[in-house]
Amino acid sequence: MQTYEQKDNDGAAFEVEKPKKEDWHDDWSGKIMVSGSMYWLGMREMQSKAGKPYFKLTVRPVQAASTPPQGGDLPF
Repeated sequence: MQTYEQKDNDGAAFEVEKPKKEDWHDDWSGKIMVSGSMYWLGMREMQSKAGKPYFKLTVRPVQAASTPPQGGDLPF
């Protein structure tokens, strides 16, 4: 089995196994590295007004001793 190696401008998200308590909680979560910095990646399955499915993505910086965010909008 091949192990995953985090590379720059690359990331992975996995389906969240715990049931969602709120609509804004992520369906998928993981990490992504951009320009050498690590970020939490959150993804939610959404549907456009036209009925097309899409993923809404959020990223937040990974900081020491932090836990993955449970979704929500970015503060900017």
